[in-house]
Amino acid sequence: MVNAWKRSIAILVILLLTAASIVVMVHAASEGAPGGEGEASEPTQDAQEASPDRSSGYRLTADNGQFKLYVHPETLGIRVENKRTGYVWRGALDEKDERLNKTWQAFFESGLTIEYMDVKQKVSMAPVSGEGVQVNVEGTADGFTAKIVYEQLGIELALRVQLEGDALSMSVPQDSIREMNEDYRLQSLYLYPFFGATKGVQEEQEGKGYMLIPDGSGALISLNERTLASQPYIGKVYGPDLGMGGSLFFSDGLELAPEQVYVPAFGIALREGADAYVSLITGGAAYAEIRAYPSGVTTEYNWTTARWLYRENYFQPTDKKGNGVTLNQRERNRFDAARTIMLLSGDQADYSGMAKRLRQELTALGMLPAEPRRAADGAAIRIEFIAAENKQRMIGREVIPMTTLAEMDNILSDLKASGVERMLTVVRGWSAGGITGSSPTHFPFERKVGSGEEWKQFVDKYELQGIPVYFYTNYTLVDQSADGYGKTDIAQAISRQQIEPYWNAWLLRPDVSRRLFEEELRQFERYNMKHVAFDWLGSLLFSTYERSPLTREEAIHAYQSMLAENKAGGYALYSANHYLWNHADIIFELPMGSSRFLLATEEVPFLQLVLKGAVDYYSPVSNFHADSREERLKMIDYGSYPSFIITARDPVELLGTGSNWLYTSQYSVWKDQIIEEYQMVSQALRAVDGASFEKREEVRPGVYRNRYSNGVIIYVNYTQAEASIDGVTIPAQGYLVREGSGI
Repeated sequence: MVNAWKRSIAILVILLLTAASIVVMVHAASEGAPGGEGEASEPTQDAQEASPDRSSGYRLTADNGQFKLYVHPETLGIRVENKRTGYVWRGALDEKDERLNKTWQAFFESGLTIEYMDVKQKVSMAPVSGEGVQVNVEGTADGFTAKIVYEQLGIELALRVQLEGDALSMSVPQDSIREMNEDYRLQSLYLYPFFGATKGVQEEQEGKGYMLIPDGSGALISLNERTLASQPYIGKVYGPDLGMGGSLFFSDGLELAPEQVYVPAFGIALREGADAYVSLITGGAAYAEIRAYPSGVTTEYNWTTARWLYRENYFQPTDKKGNGVTLNQRERNRFDAARTIMLLSGDQADYSGMAKRLRQELTALGMLPAEPRRAADGAAIRIEFIAAENKQRMIGREVIPMTTLAEMDNILSDLKASGVERMLTVVRGWSAGGITGSSPTHFPFERKVGSGEEWKQFVDKYELQGIPVYFYTNYTLVDQSADGYGKTDIAQAISRQQIEPYWNAWLLRPDVSRRLFEEELRQFERYNMKHVAFDWLGSLLFSTYERSPLTREEAIHAYQSMLAENKAGGYALYSANHYLWNHADIIFELPMGSSRFLLATEEVPFLQLVLKGAVDYYSPVSNFHADSREERLKMIDYGSYPSFIITARDPVELLGTGSNWLYTSQYSVWKDQIIEEYQMVSQALRAVDGASFEKREEVRPGVYRNRYSNGVIIYVNYTQAEASIDGVTIPAQGYLVREGSGI
């Protein structure tokens, strides 16, 4: 069984640029792309041949009253001037840098760069500032368009840049791309990778500067410290595409998989309280990766960007022994590559301001609910039951009832009597046969746990008490022993192999998942099962390549439609990617940290800052915490509700089953900690129920001040000594809630 626990207005004043086309022939496609088959080499002596100073060639192309946009017609470099503060954002390197080689100089000075593969399977970079590139720039009411022709490569495309309020949007429409030479294939694309870049380590700078990466809950890469890392951060948006081959991110060893990118956003704060930006990938996110290079990794510049992948390499087996060849996608991924850069200044120029601006953008785009979605009565703890499992015996399989319906009733009643009133529950393994092998069809009920009529009575009882009962489902996975599933149902990788995420299981096509859920809706309604929890659906995104192929973007649409059109009641999603946030009432297993890569200098609750006040979220289960006190403080700090996974019986019974990863879950063992954790976290977060998380500040090392939209401030002190802040004292390893302080 998969371990579910491990996982961007208005245009004000327009200046029209005299729009005669500017056709410029610029100077040869350099080889060795930053993101090609091999990283570009370190700077060498050929830096002496780098491009000339281009700082004087910019032309005003838009002025909306807040910002001015300038473009360089040769390189497509841009500058954006904040008319209020006077600060100018640079979107390209204009001067010659003696330490850069030709590859990096051309890359940094170009607003757009493609990577292509030749007939010898070599991947090379082609910035617009290279020779053999024709650039035609035309001014528009709010920006400019550019037609770019790589004459030697036979590749054409168009760039659109618009100034919209405090944001800059840029895109390369899919229908503008033409490939006219079979010897050269478009591989990938960069748009303004140098935007906001800085040089060197700002050790003497007052105030923190950093790059924000969307690794798990979020992480910062300091601009003020020299990194020991030798590799950049590269995060594939929404995780790996199993349709391109490979298995899931599970390991038999102790090493944990890297955290996923759940929202395609990143940014730079040049200095907190001064200037910052946050960028959202608004087109082609399913084919994008986010990259961040601190100073000292490849070059002396700090820069972060998106890279869109039009083609990828994949492994094609040629025999059953595992031999094979590496091939390149023949068909190009089809999408509009687009990103929006939202500019921030003053007290919004930090990661909290980035999150707040991103939340506004996602709400405007319909990707976050405009009104808060909450569990009944603001449930403050999640109790997830393991109902039944099964184990292989000499003959057949034996069902093991880990928590019967009567035992669940007793446990919930006992918790309520102990003061745990604001809760929700999830039931896993309620289907015939228990957890393993029950997906993707979930009826009938496992009778050793309870009958259908007993389940209906149980649900009705707790719905009346304001305790919603969520039924765990997985419509994405099918056991290979299950009957009734043919090749047309199973997802197939580009190598024409059925996708096997792990041993003895297959993935189902997204359209099949939707059909199966539709078929079970009547059963959910029959037993008044209003709440459904979906595992994998929100976090695992893959393409399929059988007779009716589905791209990753088509898979997103299938899942969105599945949840939008078939609303039976409240939906919970485990570790959900942002394209399903607007379809969820609750998100379970929201990551509470990052991958802790060497280049990251601080973990931050970026996801939580975006989501709080829009969708409730719950932490991974507390059963496996090493330091329960610190983890509780972190929940209060991050605004996250606690979770526990519970059984009535000793989990030793699960040895030899698909749930043998669960080694501590018995209610009698965990009761006291459940009550203690509920009381501590619920008491702290009750004052901010339904409020948005506006700002998180580290007021001194290990002490944080968190401001909410309703005026409440929550202080969290991780240190061993009490701290006096704003005239109040926060206990050592404790917290303090201050309402209506106006600080």
